[in-house]
Amino acid sequence: MTEIISHPGKPLIVHLREVARNCASIISERTFDLGIDQEVLRKLAFIQGAVHDIGKATRNFQEYIHSNGEKVSPPKHHALISAYLGKLLAEQYLKESKLSKFDQEILSKFIFTAIKRHHGNVKNFDEEMETLSEKEADLLILRDNFFEQEVQAILDELVAEVGLQYSWQDFKTYLADLEQVFIEFTDFSVDTLLETFETLSNSQKASYFYLHHLFYATLLLSDKTDVKLGNNKVSRRTDFPYQAIETFRETKGFNQPTSVINQLKNQAYYEGIAQLKHAFDPQQHLYSITLPTGLGKTITSLAIAMELRKRLDKQQARIIVTIPFTSIIDQNYTVFQEVFQYPSSDLLLKHHHMAEPRYKMQEDSLWEGDLEASKFLIETWQSEVVVTTFVQLLEGIFTNNKAKLLKYPNLMNAIIVLDEIQQINYELWELVRTAFQVLAKRYQCYFILMSATQPLIFEPEKEIQEVIPHYRQYFQYFNRTRLINRTEEEITLADFTRAVITYHERYPKKDILVILNTKETARQCFHQVIEQVSRTAAQVYFLSTWITPYERKAIIRRIKAGADLPAIIISTQLIEAGVDISVDTVFRAFAPLDAIIQAAGRANRYAEKADIASVYLYHIKELEKATNLLYGKSLMTKTRNVLRGKKTINESHYLALIQAYYQEVRKDSDNYQSKELAYLCQLKFADLGKFNLIDYRKTESLFVQLDAKAKDVWTQYEAIYRDPKRSIFEKREAFALIKSIFYDYVINIPVPYDQEHINFDSEAELHFYVSRLDRPSRFYSYDPTDFRSNTGYQPSTTITL
Repeated sequence: MTEIISHPGKPLIVHLREVARNCASIISERTFDLGIDQEVLRKLAFIQGAVHDIGKATRNFQEYIHSNGEKVSPPKHHALISAYLGKLLAEQYLKESKLSKFDQEILSKFIFTAIKRHHGNVKNFDEEMETLSEKEADLLILRDNFFEQEVQAILDELVAEVGLQYSWQDFKTYLADLEQVFIEFTDFSVDTLLETFETLSNSQKASYFYLHHLFYATLLLSDKTDVKLGNNKVSRRTDFPYQAIETFRETKGFNQPTSVINQLKNQAYYEGIAQLKHAFDPQQHLYSITLPTGLGKTITSLAIAMELRKRLDKQQARIIVTIPFTSIIDQNYTVFQEVFQYPSSDLLLKHHHMAEPRYKMQEDSLWEGDLEASKFLIETWQSEVVVTTFVQLLEGIFTNNKAKLLKYPNLMNAIIVLDEIQQINYELWELVRTAFQVLAKRYQCYFILMSATQPLIFEPEKEIQEVIPHYRQYFQYFNRTRLINRTEEEITLADFTRAVITYHERYPKKDILVILNTKETARQCFHQVIEQVSRTAAQVYFLSTWITPYERKAIIRRIKAGADLPAIIISTQLIEAGVDISVDTVFRAFAPLDAIIQAAGRANRYAEKADIASVYLYHIKELEKATNLLYGKSLMTKTRNVLRGKKTINESHYLALIQAYYQEVRKDSDNYQSKELAYLCQLKFADLGKFNLIDYRKTESLFVQLDAKAKDVWTQYEAIYRDPKRSIFEKREAFALIKSIFYDYVINIPVPYDQEHINFDSEAELHFYVSRLDRPSRFYSYDPTDFRSNTGYQPSTTITL
């Protein structure tokens, strides 16, 4: 007869063997504290891999795959019937374990759902248990349509590796009474699960959520690894260059500082390393780094993570550095490249939606031409150091999505750095706290939360340990900026702008940063400034997401490089966190206190200015409604309360101010009822899978041909997507090669709530509106020779958020 295969050219038994052993290897290479013997976990993982595709040994599926999909005799699906066998084998194995009856039951059901959904996204657990009868007719056909002799041979070989024997006839007997099978699953969901979960804490419930995902993601990763990489699997971890960061610092002269601020950077760096060496406790999984802006947290956090990795030794912890904004990722990744001397991708990787999809190796070019393999290696975080986004991390642990979960096994045992942690909204604190504590204690993850405005997600000294033992002294030492509070009285945007212009006239050599809370008010301010400030007096720049990333990067480079004329920068809050610029003075529209302190971090950043930098805070009438919508009225009230009665606040008092603010915010967090946490604790996988870190709003995309390079990359894009010979997958693969350049010229514009589309003077083509180099749109303002003309997209109706 025809050979039983899983994929073209791949015998089914070979695929099952390789996936099973890879599943077992993933578990055995990691450390857990789940109250379940590691060998039990390993063998359960092996079992799910060994039978996950056993349903392909039907005449239906073999006819389909041998005909290259031309012959289809329904049903050809294979995962569901494979899942029943996996569940029975898990039950048989677990009978000999010391686990409770409930744990035996739920683990076997977890193996069932992992196999059932290894080609799709898992649904809510109760739905997975209670809707099985919908496929009764298919099961009856498939049950009697196997190549039984071949299946028994597969079982005889593979399940013996976990000390089991199993007869295929026993499986057929089990499926003979499907009504009883369905009742068994429903009763577990409706009775056993609910009754047991009522007695558990949120932490215990969350532990089961992530235990399910451990099996599910392990199977997903193992299966995809065999399919995507075949015999070219990444078989070993690269050696970690622990000395790289000291070599880098010596080369840069950081270990021999001359300025006062560099001396403080050096002191904080070595204090952190010494503290970790002296007081490291493997049971302490949550750490914070709290330092003022400009004190080298990027390098210090990497060094702390590397020292922590060294302390953990056998755990071989990956270092995952997460950052809220892609612009800061590119900035930090460039620094890390220099630290590690421009290494291959197995050591250092950048992963976000616009990153180049090439996994580069120094030894050979194995993955250079294979974009699918490269994409897989990138998205599964196979590297020693991964630089990525909050979105990738948080949407990877609060999900049911099989693609997002592929990275999950490589998060286990990892050291995870969250830079600018204050960017996580307080409504998510309880969810994050519960998840991180479970991932820390049960899955041996280590977290480093970093900020100049450290929020109270965890209770200091009880739940989280500060790495810099004398961090308060660094805040008390600095006197680079002072906050001047002028929010007691409300003023108009026009008066606010006049205050900026008057200040410039009084101090004509000072660089000024103006931060407003909406794009429209920022542009109005910008236009008023350029009308009244002559070209010979200052360079005036507009920064918002209404101008392309290409323009924003060019402006930041220009500001950092300096010029003969002072700079006046009119920006939205996109410039606040992590953007490495330093001005003389900041004018800030009223905002939550953490945003205000972050804004202050853009002034006199390196104590290089002759005078203390003033940060003026104003309450602008036109922004009242928009600000409350953007940040939430509660945070604005708390900020107002903390600042009440304070006219001038020196930088040395910022820490006390921010701590008082977060004490109030924590009360709101504790009282907030998180529906996402409820989903997590109820195993509502699909409901939690709707989680988005960034609130969704309908947008449309505009591609702006700013220059010849932009025109060329658009021409390439057109050629790719208008090519009738390419499949959609080939088009996506080709586009992936140019997308990092392509998206430098793209902005996403919110569609007004009362409109179907954005305002533009031509129809969208290939999913983008286009402003052409030879026919610029009147809706986009750009002049390569004049930054005063560059305000980007021009809506004819006001978008206030």
